[in-house]
Amino acid sequence: MSGHWLHYVWLAYFSKPKGDRALFRLIKKHPIRSLVELGVGDASRAERIIDFAQQFVPNGEFSYTGVDLFEGRPDHLPGTTLKEAHGRLKRLDAKVKLIPGDPFTALARSANGLAGTDMVLVSRDIDEESLEKAWFYLPRMLHDQTLILTEQVVAEDDSGAPSEWAFRPMDPDEILERAGSKAQHIARAA
Repeated sequence: MSGHWLHYVWLAYFSKPKGDRALFRLIKKHPIRSLVELGVGDASRAERIIDFAQQFVPNGEFSYTGVDLFEGRPDHLPGTTLKEAHGRLKRLDAKVKLIPGDPFTALARSANGLAGTDMVLVSRDIDEESLEKAWFYLPRMLHDQTLILTEQVVAEDDSGAPSEWAFRPMDPDEILERAGSKAQHIARAA
């Protein structure tokens, strides 16, 4: 058990990038069974989260869904291919689903199948226009205890460029406001 505790302390207080540390503290405080990540990047954060979150649920009952452009990413954004991400994440004992595309088109196709999601992560490199349209689909995926976190700038360098990012929780009312008047309300937990 001490190995798990040391691993948690390292992830929650010393790991890099610094902005991901709060995720591990939240997962320990509010164990999750399902996670949707908009913007997989190089899949290293997904690997660490899946490995860590599985400590709090029975084997094989953790599900991860990653939405990303994969091969369609702009050249200036680091990332991985769909095949590489699938290979890296499938080796973990979790239900992994990777959906290629931008948030709007991916969630338009799959939001109904993601009902009951416990945590949603919105990466900083997601296309804002696509994300704005995708908010319409988010409420149908959520329950009243879902944690939604967006990656935001928390520090800038001397030139005013972002130098540090961190995930910050969103309020459910803000999600409904972004989703618009035609969006379904966030489902109540059963």
